[in-house]
Amino acid sequence: MKFLKTWALLAVATLLPVCAFSQQAELIWNPELSYSWKSSDRIGFNAKLSVFNSIRDFNNDGAIQYIEPQFSFSYGLSAGTKIGGGYYYRLSTPLIDGYQYEHRFLQQIGFISYIGDRRLAHRVRLEQRVRSSSYQNRLRYRLSYDFPLQGEKLDPGEKYLILKDEMMTAFNKNEADAENRASVGLGWYFNSKQKFELGLQYRTQDIFSDGGISHLFLISTSYYLNR
Repeated sequence: MKFLKTWALLAVATLLPVCAFSQQAELIWNPELSYSWKSSDRIGFNAKLSVFNSIRDFNNDGAIQYIEPQFSFSYGLSAGTKIGGGYYYRLSTPLIDGYQYEHRFLQQIGFISYIGDRRLAHRVRLEQRVRSSSYQNRLRYRLSYDFPLQGEKLDPGEKYLILKDEMMTAFNKNEADAENRASVGLGWYFNSKQKFELGLQYRTQDIFSDGGISHLFLISTSYYLNR
């Protein structure tokens, strides 16, 4: 446990200094509201609203880059494995004339593995992105780990640390590219029905692009409600 916590803190210390060159990177603030509920022991649903705001353009019409309502469902195959699907709608630059839209359909599987008694969460997702000007297929894999900062078990009123890394690739014939998203976050577990998370994500985008890799920093503030 001490080793994992040390590794996690080192990851945080490594990621944060990357902000030193953020003057050339895109800076985004992403508030989210998520609501989850179950219709049975196996079937669950989630509705989420995400907004992506440009920090550099916060005082003009380009401040809101995306508004993204989402709906997804899951079915538990076993105690540690779920399959599911969902739909996103993305509205781009809604305050600017000539905005664009995107319909996104997804299919995914999530499962749990263990290192000793520590739990790792895996998610594999396929996406079909139907945009106003193009179509894209994308494959995503995410690995995440979280643990309480006080004791061995997370109790109401305590904080926890979150580590995530997600790799993704688009595999259209004329639009093959890759992206990586590394995240660290701090969570507040209020009770079984409410929690709040503050995160920092560093994205390397356009990895295979002839124009070179681009960088993005995203600050997320996420509030989760469970029925």
